[in-house]
Amino acid sequence: MNQLARRISISEGVVLAICSLIGSGLLGLPGLAIEAGGARAAALAWPLIMLISVPLVVVFLTLSLDVQNAGGVATYAGLAVGKWAETAVTFVLALTFMLCIPVGTYMGAAYIQKIPLLQQAMPQSGSLLIAGAILVASTVLNYLGIKPAAWINKASVFALLALIAFIVANNHGVLGRGLQAYRDSASHLDEVSVHQLWAVCAVLFWAFLGWENLSFGSEETTGGARAIRWIFAIAFVSVSAVYAMLALIAAGAHDAGLNISGVTGMLALVGGSVFSPVAYLLIVLIVVANVNSWVFAASRLMYAAGRSRILPAQLGRLSKDSIPRVSLLSMLAVYLVLTAFIHSDWLPLTTGLAIGNQNFIVLYVAAILCYAKRNVTPWGMLVTALAFVSCSFLIVGFGKLLVVPLAMMVMGYAIHRHRTRIATAGAVA
Repeated sequence: MNQLARRISISEGVVLAICSLIGSGLLGLPGLAIEAGGARAAALAWPLIMLISVPLVVVFLTLSLDVQNAGGVATYAGLAVGKWAETAVTFVLALTFMLCIPVGTYMGAAYIQKIPLLQQAMPQSGSLLIAGAILVASTVLNYLGIKPAAWINKASVFALLALIAFIVANNHGVLGRGLQAYRDSASHLDEVSVHQLWAVCAVLFWAFLGWENLSFGSEETTGGARAIRWIFAIAFVSVSAVYAMLALIAAGAHDAGLNISGVTGMLALVGGSVFSPVAYLLIVLIVVANVNSWVFAASRLMYAAGRSRILPAQLGRLSKDSIPRVSLLSMLAVYLVLTAFIHSDWLPLTTGLAIGNQNFIVLYVAAILCYAKRNVTPWGMLVTALAFVSCSFLIVGFGKLLVVPLAMMVMGYAIHRHRTRIATAGAVA
């Protein structure tokens, strides 16, 4: 049977989740949050967005428990709505991965190039070279199997903890100032408007996107439902703890008068030490692991789509050691081409991001609707309502490019109907 082997342990699943959620935005989001609504609004938004994201985590956990299939969200849609929905959602997911992985990798590469040592040594085309190297490395790691990729992910988690410890040690008193800033924010709630809080939450919501990636690995998870529950629970607590620490650091740094605004603002907290080169290497490892986890998820989606004959059947082939290598290599070619397009501005980075944002709106709404159809209990209806509230932060990015994922849905529906008519005509003949 053409089935993926169950090789992902609880620890490997946890680090896969952490690496899916934490990547190049690690040192960018805290500064962007302060930039979006001010220090007090940012301090209040961090715990709020952690709470708001819980219903979506519950949605993806429940669906992962109910349907352990590499098709992930696409498979859920097919079971909840009909086979046409699986085809339609697969097309949206495929486009999302094809765009978001090159966009995210290029942003991470541009971030890495801002590291002083590399900025001096590399030309302007350095971002393209770094992005290409990251994509190739991530694909090779997944090509070699679950274990090599898992080791990189585990090393990245330790790198993440070491980086936070370094920032705290390199910026004496930053945590104390951060705690004081939080106490100050709590005592001045009336000075933070709803608009400010919403604006910051809309930025920070992206810190908790990535739970859908776990659904693509559910078919390979050992230990069944119990293991999947532990993976989601430990990962959520871990990710929340990391972001809580970064929120404290950002608040403390801002209170100390340091300029940490912008995507690369918090790099200022890493420099100025003899150990800074080590910290920069940790940042590189974190970015690579983030791309590595997304490449894993995309390869499983494309494999499942090939296996179901939604996409070319060759994508659904496994190697002798149960690795979807055709899918991995095919997607790498797409990533490299689109990364070159981004670098040359044939595909503007902002356009790629905007299309990705619109796709996430459709995908998350589809996942919530699937959950709602399969969970009609009072608890299920409550989770559905709260998940839609969580998803509302994506609507901030709502725009005319929403037509792209909707067109993909319509195309998927049309292709499914066409295939059904052909199959029916063949059966009658």
